Amino acid sequence: MCGECCREGHHHEHHGHGICMDYHMPLMDVEEEIKMLEEYKEALNKRLEKVNKRLEALKR
Repeated sequence: MCGECCREGHHHEHHGHGICMDYHMPLMDVEEEIKMLEEYKEALNKRLEKVNKRLEALKR
């Protein structure tokens, strides 16, 4: 999965890179897509948590 997206220069948060999902998905089965989307959701939630913490710090 990640070899496919990283080969084309698109990375996921679990690689320590930014999140980019702006590419056409390669053909995959439903289980692979579910796993990939769950990983993407987790990465987005982690990023949102960091943003919220930063906002709170700036408001103080």
